[in-house]
Amino acid sequence: MAEQAATRRTKVPVRLGLIVICAGGFMDAYSYLLHDHVFATGQTGNIVLLCMNLANGAWLGVSHYLVSILAFVAGIMLSRHVLVRVHGRATHRMQRWVALFEALAFAVVALLPEGAPHLLVNSAISFCAAVSYENFRQFGTRSAYASVFCTGNLRSLGETLYDGIFEKDRHELHRSARYAGLVASFCVGAVACKLLIGVTGKFACLAISALFLLSLRYIVDPDA
Repeated sequence: MAEQAATRRTKVPVRLGLIVICAGGFMDAYSYLLHDHVFATGQTGNIVLLCMNLANGAWLGVSHYLVSILAFVAGIMLSRHVLVRVHGRATHRMQRWVALFEALAFAVVALLPEGAPHLLVNSAISFCAAVSYENFRQFGTRSAYASVFCTGNLRSLGETLYDGIFEKDRHELHRSARYAGLVASFCVGAVACKLLIGVTGKFACLAISALFLLSLRYIVDPDA
């Protein structure tokens, strides 16, 4: 009974994951389309490009990608500090703080002047992506996911789909549908970004603010 109660307390609404990863897709498309074709949420590509510039002796290019990578690491570290030192590891309180922070941060990004340096904007988005990635990492009762990119989610989709089909595990098949939904939600965010940029330009990122404000509705207090 105690284990069942613990499971109920830690259950995270799937809708929260869908909303947050949709914002992640929006972030990536926004930085790529408006700010020098940089993927600000996933840093693997930036590390590869940094190494290519390093090999070519293109030091300006090295600094361009290094700042974004360091901003991502700083976001993880600061987020961890606030979770442990300020919120006493209370995940739900931290998530609420993060949702409000992200909403405000992207409102500020929308208000930056047209000529704002790409490096500044991409670093800000990398920082915000890191904060989101660190704090939104589970849905359902025991399913982990990446909230700002899709590689890990595709791996989980493949694993659960295999177990569902070939191991005849209906629960895993159900989980695979949820992972497919996460990937689809990421894609919806990217497509919506492209369409909104065509209409509103740089103000399209206000949709990210709206998504994080919406996420507040689904952040669960485990003690409630």
